Amino acid sequence: MLFNPTPLEKLSTLVTDLMEKQSVLKEELESLRSESASMRGSEENKDAEIERLHGALASKDDEIKMYKDELAAKDVEIEAIVSKIESLLG
Repeated sequence: MLFNPTPLEKLSTLVTDLMEKQSVLKEELESLRSESASMRGSEENKDAEIERLHGALASKDDEIKMYKDELAAKDVEIEAIVSKIESLLG
């Protein structure tokens, strides 16, 4: 004797299959949401680190400019001293 499911049994099987698929997809969705949230957090941390590095770089640029200005002033002083020595020698 062959099993011949009734339309109600077929429908019940299909509904059960759909509910199982829905459960699997719901778990995958939650996993993806969690991964997405983690990535956003990581991205925010990286953005903060980039901002910090930009600030450090700007500070170093200011420091280099200050040293450059000091060196330029020292060059002027050296030129003046050399000019005085040259005038004394000759």
